[in-house]
Amino acid sequence: MTAELSRLGPEAVEAVEADIIEVYGEAFGPAPYFEGEADVRRFATEALPRHVERPDFRLVIARDAGAIVGFAYGYTGEPGQWWHDWVTFELGPSESAEWAEDAYEFVELAVRPAAQGRGTGARLHDELLEGLDHRTALLSTLDEDTPARRLYRGRGWVALREGLGTGIGRPAALIMGLRLRGHGWK
Repeated sequence: MTAELSRLGPEAVEAVEADIIEVYGEAFGPAPYFEGEADVRRFATEALPRHVERPDFRLVIARDAGAIVGFAYGYTGEPGQWWHDWVTFELGPSESAEWAEDAYEFVELAVRPAAQGRGTGARLHDELLEGLDHRTALLSTLDEDTPARRLYRGRGWVALREGLGTGIGRPAALIMGLRLRGHGWK
């Protein structure tokens, strides 16, 4: 069965928050992510509530037989935010002007392991980015050959920086960029 997608704004997150946190834990618990209980708690109590408040926040959820099986979300990043500042530092002035000045930050994409391999992640990806007015989109992911990295590469994302230390005790990261349609990019 194909999961049904819904796009939600910040005002609707509270109603699905427990499910999103559960999906996050299931998707990022196993290898290669190894997100533990403390990581899931940090996502639930720090990251998600802070991200919901960011400009242009949008969330897409996937439901199968009524149950949430996946989600993706993002927002417009701004100077002064840790991730945005880290990316612009790593890219340097020239590439930051090209990639980060009008970028949508593709923050999370997670699908329950039991629901993976059915195209749900690709559909969540596409729906999250559909109709954005931004010139580009940026994300970071593990710098390993993961299903996530293959998904992004298959959808046109390019590696901008590889093998980066995150400074927060995580494995090497990869910054990827995507030129969004309708902005004169070829």
